Amino acid sequence: MNERDLLQAKLNEFYTTTMEGARALFDDKHLSDLSSPLLISISDTYLAAPVRIMFIGKETNGWRGKLGTYYTAEDALRKLMECYQKQMEKPKWPGRFFPMLRLAARELAGSQVDAIAWTNLMRMDWEHGKGFSRNSKEYSEMLTKISQEMLRREVELLKPHVIIFACGASYDRVIKATFPIRTNSAPIVKRALWQFNVGDILCFRAQHPQASRKKNSTLKPVAAYYTDIFARVKANFAHVYDAP
Repeated sequence: MNERDLLQAKLNEFYTTTMEGARALFDDKHLSDLSSPLLISISDTYLAAPVRIMFIGKETNGWRGKLGTYYTAEDALRKLMECYQKQMEKPKWPGRFFPMLRLAARELAGSQVDAIAWTNLMRMDWEHGKGFSRNSKEYSEMLTKISQEMLRREVELLKPHVIIFACGASYDRVIKATFPIRTNSAPIVKRALWQFNVGDILCFRAQHPQASRKKNSTLKPVAAYYTDIFARVKANFAHVYDAP
């Protein structure tokens, strides 16, 4: 078994055990309110990257059916892995989140989108009729706990060198609860850009790529802060990015 298959097997075992353990805690409302879980399919390209990048959003805007489908569908885990792979292989994406992920790949991963591991802070989204966002961070303590456990395990197994939290300052509380031990914390631009470390991992929290500036805001356009992040990553790993 190669490195990718070994890591994926460990991750899948964790996903399966976690979701099976949570099944008794989900009632009919949970099963119809929440989406299927976002689960990572690891690529060989990511594992071979000299600088491993994770790009983390807040939650999906709809993801492959409802949570109830996950528990009733045959071979649900494999199907979600295939959904993840197809998403990452799309030649064109709407909105601004995935185009920013593609830009991160162009700047930091030789334009190989699958060299970046995409995941979310909240593992499922909540269709609650409050506009475009399917914000689920206030849905339940149980969902938050499951999401934190999954993200910590993903980071443990995938061993990224850099994490970009593309989620906005309103999710700082979730980040801090998920990774309570942080060092070198520096608010580069209040609410717009925060840099810190989780162990040896260089981390940035930027605004969500879809965010818009309020009238008379002194903040720069969102893309400017991602440009700053890319420059900081390249400077920190100059031995990779400046290599001939």
